[in-house]
Amino acid sequence: MQYDCIIIGAGVGGLSAGLKLSAQGKKILLLEKQPVPGGFATSFCRKGFTFESAIHCVDELSEGEYVREFLEKHGIGKKVEFIELSDFARVIYPEHDFVVDFNADHFRQFLINKFPHEEPGLRKLFSAIDKFSRQFKRFGNSRLPEALNLLISPFVYPSIIKASTCSINDFIGAYLRDGKSKAIITDLWRFMGLPPDSLSALYFLIVFEGYYYHRTAYVKGGFSRLFQAIVDEIKQNNGEVKFNTVVKKIITYKGRRVKSVITESREEFCAKAIISNANAIDTLTELTDSPVLASRYAKKLCSLEKSVSAFQVYLGLNIPTQKLGMNHHRISINPGYDHRKNFSAALRQDYSHGLLELTDHSQLDQSLVPAGKGSLIIMTYDLYSNWENLSLEEYKKKKVEAAKELIKYAEKYLPGLSNHIEVMEAATPYTMERYGSSPQGAIYGFSQRVDQAGINRLKQDTAVKGLFLAGAWVFPGGGVHACFISGESAADLALKFLR
Repeated sequence: MQYDCIIIGAGVGGLSAGLKLSAQGKKILLLEKQPVPGGFATSFCRKGFTFESAIHCVDELSEGEYVREFLEKHGIGKKVEFIELSDFARVIYPEHDFVVDFNADHFRQFLINKFPHEEPGLRKLFSAIDKFSRQFKRFGNSRLPEALNLLISPFVYPSIIKASTCSINDFIGAYLRDGKSKAIITDLWRFMGLPPDSLSALYFLIVFEGYYYHRTAYVKGGFSRLFQAIVDEIKQNNGEVKFNTVVKKIITYKGRRVKSVITESREEFCAKAIISNANAIDTLTELTDSPVLASRYAKKLCSLEKSVSAFQVYLGLNIPTQKLGMNHHRISINPGYDHRKNFSAALRQDYSHGLLELTDHSQLDQSLVPAGKGSLIIMTYDLYSNWENLSLEEYKKKKVEAAKELIKYAEKYLPGLSNHIEVMEAATPYTMERYGSSPQGAIYGFSQRVDQAGINRLKQDTAVKGLFLAGAWVFPGGGVHACFISGESAADLALKFLR
């Protein structure tokens, strides 16, 4: 059977691409190797408790914001219920403990109150961030050809150029001197997986705008309901979706143009265009049938740094977390103001000195847990290499021991936590690799270093005509919001190609 477009992978990027293409009347086939949609971002249940496997918060999901408008434009708003958030995190440092809302003015005033000696620099910094936001919006809305837009950027979008060439530490260091104020203002680095001294200022500022200039929401019943609603809408648009289906090869006409895909069960499906939401490394080096093309891409991709992975513990509790002192649905814990030091401690699995994320979605939606109970997700960063070369028994033992250590660390902030655990699951970088089909469990695709962000990021079009990429590994990067954008952009590329 001939399709307009085949989409490999029902992660966020694949789902948004399928939603847009099917809404345009294109005949699509979405193939997913897992039994459910969502990829990294899916939800799962254990003994009556529903957990988000990876999502802690999604920026611009509130009414009137980009992600929400995209979903409502394509009929999803009627299929799910959104829970609006008034703020998104309680942030803890040794000498500072505060709640962050979605208002940049509030955040600026908080910093001025805490660091009055930095007031002139803070005002200049936020003015520079405002200027960047305006230019970035203008750049995104420009109707000029991309090449021309980039050519005039140094003259029309100087703030974007500046942010593209430095780390967020260097960007902020031009305005602030106090190490504590710089640490607090860059706290959002934890959503991007790279400390401020290495993280692209461009990508940081894009995410910063998403959380401090816009609002967000949660999906009642968990994000899997949103992803299932997208699948249902694709089917209503006469698209086809097949789960438990593994794509083994992308067949091309001599490596020049896409022809079809072949599945593990040896079925062949033909299409004029293909969008791969599978990781870019496997897509370009394993799935494509051209050895020459695969070799060329392998050489290019092996030089790119992968992002960090994570270790997470999912707990079902016999009491609400509020009774343990968790007075916010999400708490970010920093043992110190040196983010590089906190990051390195986490990667060494030195849990008592690393960063920590505590999230309880049941505070937003009680339907996620049995009556009178609570849930908690404990997260820190980790490395795939910390789990390599272990026997199965060694792996299982280490997984349990690591979970206990992380719970013990969390107990410093939630006294008595270990006495109220009914359900416990843990996910290692190996788990991330297996369920997310992500090499070395990289949770953000390629890292957002200065030389791997913005125009330096892997492009969505490829050397094969009709083959496009979506997801965290390509432009613009990792995170649910970014993956929605990548899926929509891949759909636009496919639509242009099909015309």
